[in-house]
Amino acid sequence: MAAYGYSHVPDRGFHAFLGDLEEGAWKEISIDRYDAPDQVAPLLLEAPRPVAWKLRARWSIARLAEVLAVASDDVLRSLDAAWDSAQRAFDYTVAAAEEHEDAPVRAAATRVRRAMLKGGGTAQTTLTYGAEVDFGRSQLEAAKNKRMEADLKKIGALPHIKRIEAATEALAKGMGRGAAEGRPGARSIRLRQAIGACVTAFNSIHDEMVWLLEHLPAGKKREQVEALHRPFLELLKRYPPPASAASGATEPEEGEPEAEEADSASASSASGDKPA
Repeated sequence: MAAYGYSHVPDRGFHAFLGDLEEGAWKEISIDRYDAPDQVAPLLLEAPRPVAWKLRARWSIARLAEVLAVASDDVLRSLDAAWDSAQRAFDYTVAAAEEHEDAPVRAAATRVRRAMLKGGGTAQTTLTYGAEVDFGRSQLEAAKNKRMEADLKKIGALPHIKRIEAATEALAKGMGRGAAEGRPGARSIRLRQAIGACVTAFNSIHDEMVWLLEHLPAGKKREQVEALHRPFLELLKRYPPPASAASGATEPEEGEPEAEEADSASASSASGDKPA
């Protein structure tokens, strides 16, 4: 497949292209029928070519957007603060129950603290992001035990479990961790992979449009492809190759753009390290 220069488009260039996909000729291309949440729509093979182009472009950019969101230290700090707050609120409820006038409530609170809290009650809030996700999920597993569920209900802590679940999964998603266990790779690697997917997708779409324009006769269909092609050409104009590349250097292999990540702090956070 021909390489058209998309390896010189930065992450922000691909991300901003989402706006182009909702303007002009692209705005008229509806993907609602085919845009399945799991990206495996049963009708995908029947989709018109422009629909497939739009889906492929959007899906590759969505993957990039997910990595960029993970890279934000501010987002991770906010998610961590919400997780810590949920843990403190849970600890306060357990502490209050430990002072209850009824002995069965006090006993239930003691069992809950022993099984579900760390240290004096909030030591888990000093863990790394990844360890907090693991700890939160261990709490949720413990809460499924019939005896523990009864104890949580007795001390009025069940709403806190729901809050912890929401905060834990939000933090996991922010780190790039889903339901499947495992830490994400270094942010710089995932960013290169996501940009590479965009380069591959855009090269493929561009190549198909060029081929069609070489064979379509004059008429509405050709005019439509020309209109859809135009934003791609404008994207390449916005990010031309460096002078050294333009003077004879070969373009990197498709799907391997020149993208390096210098922000080691973000990479550290994305892999699970909480800033001091």
